[in-house]
Amino acid sequence: MKTIPIQPFPFPLLLFISLSFLEAGAQSEAQALLKWKSSLSQPDALSSWSLANSTTPCGWFGVRCNSVGSIVQLSLPNANLNGTLDELDFASLPSLTKLNLNSNLLCGPIPSNVSALSKLTSLDLSFNDFGYSIPPEIGSATKIQILFLSSNNLSGPIPPEIGRLADLKQLDLSLNSLSGPIPPEIGRLADLQQLDLSENILTGPIPWTIGNLTQLTSLALHTNNLNGTIPTEIGNITALARLDLSYNQLEGELPACLHGCSELVRLELEWNHFSGDISKSFSIHPALTYLDLTGNQLMGTLSPDWGECKNLTYLHVDGNNITGDIPAAFGNMTNLQDLSLASNFLSGTIPPQLGYLSLLYKLNLSSNQLSGSIPSELGDAAQLTSLDLSANKLKGPIPTELGKLRSLGVLDLSRNDLSGPIPHIIMGLASLISLNLANNNFSGLISRSIGSLSLLQSLHLNNNSLIGEIPSSLKNCTRLVVLDLGENKIHGNIPSWIGERLSSLTILRLSSNMLNGSIPPQLSRLSSLQLLDLAHNNISGSIPQGLGNLIAMVDGAQENWKKMGYISYNALKRDSVPCSRRGASYYNCRASGQDDSFYYSESVSVIWKGREAVFQQTLSLMVGIDLSGNYLSHEIPTELTNLSGLVFLNLSRNLLDGSIPKLIGNLKNLEVLDLSRNHLSGTIPQSISSLTFLDFLNLSNNHLSGRIPSGNQLQTLDDPSIYSGNDELCGFPLIKNCSNDQAFDVQLSTPNDGDEKLWLYLSMGPGFVVGFWGFFGILFFKRSLRLAYFQHIDDIYDWFSRILVRSM
Repeated sequence: MKTIPIQPFPFPLLLFISLSFLEAGAQSEAQALLKWKSSLSQPDALSSWSLANSTTPCGWFGVRCNSVGSIVQLSLPNANLNGTLDELDFASLPSLTKLNLNSNLLCGPIPSNVSALSKLTSLDLSFNDFGYSIPPEIGSATKIQILFLSSNNLSGPIPPEIGRLADLKQLDLSLNSLSGPIPPEIGRLADLQQLDLSENILTGPIPWTIGNLTQLTSLALHTNNLNGTIPTEIGNITALARLDLSYNQLEGELPACLHGCSELVRLELEWNHFSGDISKSFSIHPALTYLDLTGNQLMGTLSPDWGECKNLTYLHVDGNNITGDIPAAFGNMTNLQDLSLASNFLSGTIPPQLGYLSLLYKLNLSSNQLSGSIPSELGDAAQLTSLDLSANKLKGPIPTELGKLRSLGVLDLSRNDLSGPIPHIIMGLASLISLNLANNNFSGLISRSIGSLSLLQSLHLNNNSLIGEIPSSLKNCTRLVVLDLGENKIHGNIPSWIGERLSSLTILRLSSNMLNGSIPPQLSRLSSLQLLDLAHNNISGSIPQGLGNLIAMVDGAQENWKKMGYISYNALKRDSVPCSRRGASYYNCRASGQDDSFYYSESVSVIWKGREAVFQQTLSLMVGIDLSGNYLSHEIPTELTNLSGLVFLNLSRNLLDGSIPKLIGNLKNLEVLDLSRNHLSGTIPQSISSLTFLDFLNLSNNHLSGRIPSGNQLQTLDDPSIYSGNDELCGFPLIKNCSNDQAFDVQLSTPNDGDEKLWLYLSMGPGFVVGFWGFFGILFFKRSLRLAYFQHIDDIYDWFSRILVRSM
């Protein structure tokens, strides 16, 4: 057998060719990256991207290569990149397996040639500003296992081609504007473990094919417009640990298939239209830590079996139609931290076993039909930071044991039938930010120890039977935003220190008490004040002119509302992170929009259009002054017309005199104006017709006169009674017609008085010139008339001289 000698020369040649090929490939990849860099706006993070610094891109920032020098990873999160992907040639990066550009300022479309990345396993473009639709070509990148496109401006449908990504394990398209139905092709993604399509505008039912995703551990479809029922096939997903279908239009009974999801850790079905018997909807889920069924139409009773959910930390079933008692077995849920059963039809007493929940930080049982007394055992729940038992039928005193709740930030016992004095120990809860004891039968003095509540932002003691003066120690509560002491039996003067010390006050209600003296001018220093209610007291003197300087009433209270509508309490710091954040545990995270605080919603009672109304969600719009039912005298200060943000102004039932300010029309946002039952006189200013939002007006029982002004909005106020008791008024809607003189009086009091007077004075000059020369010009040219005129003057002079001589 003949041996063929091996030539040594071809091997170096082959090696040289291979190295040249790899170097050319590296150069091609480098050129592709540099071309994209040049299209970006000030890419400071990419300063290392230069062939002058390195012959290959492998050492560049964010670039990782394999052993042969080809780029396999491009990771540039939070690099402040600004531009598009239009100039990035994906075909020049054939070895790329990971592309991470999240949290930048990139925009434009996602290029369709992303499909050229045949080896790509991870694509993260989340938290940018990409728009347009998801390119269907993305379905050709079949090796992708992680696809994150959340928090962009993507629109249009979810392309069914996504169903071709057979290796996909995590898919996040949340926080976009995707529309249309969920494509059933998603059910082909057999290896999918996490699916998040939340916070879009998806419609239609949940496809039954989703039950094919048997490896799924987290399913988030919340905050869309999905309808229909939960498909029973969802019970096939036995590995499911987190299910969030909240904030949709889903309906029907909760499927029995949920009983089979034994691995469930977090279940969120709030704010849908689910119905049925809540006691039959769930079996015991030993792993369950979080359950929210708020805002549905569930009925039935609370099952004591839930007490076996030993790991449950969060339970909200408020806003349903649940009846019956609160099971004492709830006291066995020893890990419970947040319990809300509010706004149902629960009855019976509050089980004292709830006080055994040593980790409980928030308890809300408000708006039910609970009766009996407040169990003293609640004072043993030492971690409580928020306790809301409002709007029930609770009786008796406040147990002094609640004074042990040293971490308590919010205490709301309002709208019950509680009685007795307010315990001094409650006033010693130094962490309190909001205290609401309104609408009860509390009596006695307001404790001077209230001054120790230095963190207090909201204080409601209104509608009780409290007596005495406003305690001076209250001036130490310098963070107060809301102070409501109305509807009590408090007497004495309004303290001047309210204006001097409580500089953050937004709402001040002292109405329906027995306060006397004058309105302290120091109140004009309250630059944040948007609601001042001192009605129905014994206040006398004049209205301070300085009230016209209340800044928050000039432009309204939209900015000030940020610190008043919801009282934020930051004492509790949770260990969770947003569910939308990469790396967050889907079993212990908070939904989008939540933070480490919780919020207490404010509400205030106001006399609105002659009736008492409670404002809560729209409280930010309530900008007004109510000084009615006092003994205020003198004129209405013109300075009040500076408060252009006022929505209502009620000065009725006082002793005010003078005229209505002519600039009343400056109050452009005014909806309610009541000046009735005073001693006002003069005409109604024509400027009142410019109040285009005015829909409640009462000027009755004064001494007003002249024609009632007309205007588009005034013509809709056609009830004659709003002008009754003013005998000298005339015109629509009264049956009394106006004379010409009355019409002239109104005309002279129009908002253009200054201009008309100016024209009147200007016209007098030419009139005088014409009259003067018209008369004396004739005398100048007509000699016989001139002689007769001066002869007549001489005769008058002689007659006057004779009379004067005789009198001497």
